[in-house]
Amino acid sequence: MKKTIAIFLVSFFVAAFANAQDNALGIRLTSGAEVSYQRSLNDINRLEFNLGWGWNTTSLTGFYQWVNPITEGFNWYIGPGAGLGLFNSSTILGIGGTVGIEYNFAIPLQLSLDWRPMFNFGSSHDSNYGSTNVGLGIRYKF
Repeated sequence: MKKTIAIFLVSFFVAAFANAQDNALGIRLTSGAEVSYQRSLNDINRLEFNLGWGWNTTSLTGFYQWVNPITEGFNWYIGPGAGLGLFNSSTILGIGGTVGIEYNFAIPLQLSLDWRPMFNFGSSHDSNYGSTNVGLGIRYKF
């Protein structure tokens, strides 16, 4: 029985790493921290979702990204997005975008650096250019 389980687990991991790596999960560090998930739609399009915590803030953001290769493993990306957050117990809705660069190592590791300007609307903010952040992402690709 132990041999069967071991063979199954080895086969599973070999198959998982043999396929194209379509997903990435990790963290994005800004003034707070975010759990970051990326899902490829095809070779040049993907979705990214982030759940973040910061000083008196909790947020959920989503972005549609166009990924453009620079060289092997090194890409830049851009895309629109939206977010929903709580700031000091007030609800905020934001729209904006992202632009960044990333490097995908030969091992299943991705590093990224991006900038996200957002226009925020909500009870504690006037309709204005509300937030902008630069983030460093570290993700495991699977």
